[in-house]
Amino acid sequence: MSLSSALIIRGIARGVHVAGSLSVFGTVAARAILIPRSPGGCRSECDRRAVASLARLLRVSLVIAVTAGGVWLVAESTYITGSHQIRAGIAVLASVLRDTNFGHLLIARVALLALSAVIFGDGRQHGRVAIATGLAAIATVLQAGLGHGAAMGGPEGSALAVALALHVVAAGLWLGGLVPLLIIVATTPLGDAYLVARRFSRLGAICVATLTATAGLQGYLLIGSPGALVGTDYGRVAFAKLALFVVLLGIAAHNCFRLTPGLIGPSGERSRARLRRNIIGEALVGVCVIILAGVLLELPPGMDMGGVMR
Repeated sequence: MSLSSALIIRGIARGVHVAGSLSVFGTVAARAILIPRSPGGCRSECDRRAVASLARLLRVSLVIAVTAGGVWLVAESTYITGSHQIRAGIAVLASVLRDTNFGHLLIARVALLALSAVIFGDGRQHGRVAIATGLAAIATVLQAGLGHGAAMGGPEGSALAVALALHVVAAGLWLGGLVPLLIIVATTPLGDAYLVARRFSRLGAICVATLTATAGLQGYLLIGSPGALVGTDYGRVAFAKLALFVVLLGIAAHNCFRLTPGLIGPSGERSRARLRRNIIGEALVGVCVIILAGVLLELPPGMDMGGVMR
């Protein structure tokens, strides 16, 4: 089987939608976790600038999530009709939204993300930020209802659904929090930037452990055999995702152990500039990983395709 252009479009649209959704979650979570506990020396102007930038990022992320979600909806609706004509997909949009689990969850997730952004507002009221973070977290968890586990059912399906829910929450906190981290590091004094980067590194370590464990479980259940890893499209895309994940780990480790300590050294500004560049690179690689995950979720699992290679 080769990857069709229609499948690639669905996968990319799904991946971009998820990336925007995770950015919404990561942005409100970063506001809740990182800025309130910044030391008092930057309690006024720097905090206000960072929060204002996070509010703008949140709105942009929501637009990306909604726009890509619309493209994904049209692509999936076209696929459901069995036609290659976009007009056929547009004609059944209402029924797909009304009558399918995909439509119900997409509506619920987009509504929760939009409500989260509205409640977040300008990001200055901690109570509203906490509520917005909870709503965005629920929207993120609902993504598991559109994974392979939800379609499988049974104990294995339930395990996969739970694993995917934990996986996307961890991805949102880490990968979705990278641009917010970049904003905070760029707009705060070096001492504050160091403490925030260290706090994010500790959170990132928990997220990496969660991602590794849940990805291992998903790979074990969905790929099915070593032969399927290289002999199916699902396995090859999963391998590419794994390779980029290793790159992410390398960048994150360099940021944590080399660049972050340099923020409080004699060459602090130079370390800040390098850290900002690395965070940008990490975020770009993270987007690629999320898009590959979107393609994976559109492919039949390797265990379904790799039986002859066992």
